[in-house]
Amino acid sequence: MKRINIRRSVLLLSMLLLVACNEEITDFGFEGSLSGKVIDQSGNIVAGDITSGGFVVKALGEHDEVAMTLRVKGDGTFSNMKLFPQKYQVWVEGPVVSDGEVTVDLTGNKAVTKDFVVTPFLAIDTPVLSGSATSSEMTVTYRITGNAGYTVATKELYCSMVPYPNASTGSGPYYTTIKLGLSAQSGTVTIAGLTAGTKYFIRVGAKANGASAFNYSDQLIVTTP
Repeated sequence: MKRINIRRSVLLLSMLLLVACNEEITDFGFEGSLSGKVIDQSGNIVAGDITSGGFVVKALGEHDEVAMTLRVKGDGTFSNMKLFPQKYQVWVEGPVVSDGEVTVDLTGNKAVTKDFVVTPFLAIDTPVLSGSATSSEMTVTYRITGNAGYTVATKELYCSMVPYPNASTGSGPYYTTIKLGLSAQSGTVTIAGLTAGTKYFIRVGAKANGASAFNYSDQLIVTTP
């Protein structure tokens, strides 16, 4: 009986070790955090695109060789709540003109909020609903303005059932995205083919000449009657 019990104990211990080795460790106990938003000189958000790495905040720790990447979301915010508590050099990369690096100290597991003021290559106003939406279409006004000598190369409007649509947002079994090319830097555009009683998220994206990433507007939210 004793031999059987020993064998069972060894087998149980082996199984526990196997499970522990295969379990992914995601909580390292790091409690330093960095968050904030990217804004322009007027205090308006500079919208990002969480699905791509074209507009990001970089954070290089004083003992690190590779910078951490924090993607800028559609509402202009960024965050990482599990950073090693050390000093970081932090800067913005993407279709914006920024003032360069700043030093952020997270030692002692500090939670630091840091906003960045930048000049987007292209400033894009939030689309505005013109008149009232019908069950199948709506008309919106928009405006794109070049900054710091940049001019517009590509300009598009996205209307989707998905929040913060972008140049790569498509359609699927349960959602639809409409992408329209824009002929001018400002004006009105009618979006047709909509479904009654549906919430839509509308925003404008544009890429400057020589840029590798899009600038985006904040989103307009409209529910069709």
